[in-house]
Amino acid sequence: MWRSAPKSLGYALGSGAARGIAHIGVLKALLAESLEPDVVTGTSMGAVIGAMYAAGRSPDEIERIAAGFDMKSLFSLADMTIRSGALLSGEKVEEFLAKHLPATFEELSIPFGCVSTDLSRGERVVHTSGDLVQAVRASLSIPMVFMPVRDGKRILVDGFLTDPVPVSLARSLGAKVTVAVDVSGAGRLQASDAGGDDGGLLKDLRSALKGEGPRIRGMSGLEVAAATLEVLERQVAQPALAEADLVVSPEVHDFAGYQFLAVDQLVLIGEQAGRAAAARVRRLARR
Repeated sequence: MWRSAPKSLGYALGSGAARGIAHIGVLKALLAESLEPDVVTGTSMGAVIGAMYAAGRSPDEIERIAAGFDMKSLFSLADMTIRSGALLSGEKVEEFLAKHLPATFEELSIPFGCVSTDLSRGERVVHTSGDLVQAVRASLSIPMVFMPVRDGKRILVDGFLTDPVPVSLARSLGAKVTVAVDVSGAGRLQASDAGGDDGGLLKDLRSALKGEGPRIRGMSGLEVAAATLEVLERQVAQPALAEADLVVSPEVHDFAGYQFLAVDQLVLIGEQAGRAAAARVRRLARR
């Protein structure tokens, strides 16, 4: 159960797909400075990392889980569906979450909340109680990639559409000081002089599965779609970031959101950003 100690410091972990792996490094650096959060919130990948931490897993444990993926195990989560509306059913991802998370919010060690989007009403949905696995699964369900989560009449998809960095949710859970971690994408592509699609989908996926760092992103359908979502995400996030007491922004913005095998680089960049922010977080926490 959640502890009843006074809540003061909240971490709001933003969406960003694979870039969200940097949240692990930020947590590692801040916890090394004894800056443990009293409240954690998250959207999409931030919800995954945040829920694992709130469940009592250390950043090192979470990093080992992320680093345990290789090309084969990553593809094992890609359960193609014949139903219309998405490429993947999301059932394998839900099984993964159930393996690493408790069943309900009430079993977490500290207050945690995440955000999804209800497409039946076009509204932000806050999850703070009940079925934890379903809530996190909804929060990360990128439209057209994962099948939406049906919850009664609600049709739930990724929270990045309505609240990419849930600062206000952290405050509503009791945080007096909220640190936002922004891992949104830059939304920048570069066309080659020759034009065309610059290698196409397969080239992009091969690069991602090699675990490469930031690279020049061409104009394949995958990159255009990803960059479009990144531009939207950054715009929607601005009001929340403006409300945060401090924004930590690891330099992962030029990574593509599908680079899930670049774990070492993403965690290291997150650690660097966390160390750089530690003194400011401490000053705010003492305020």
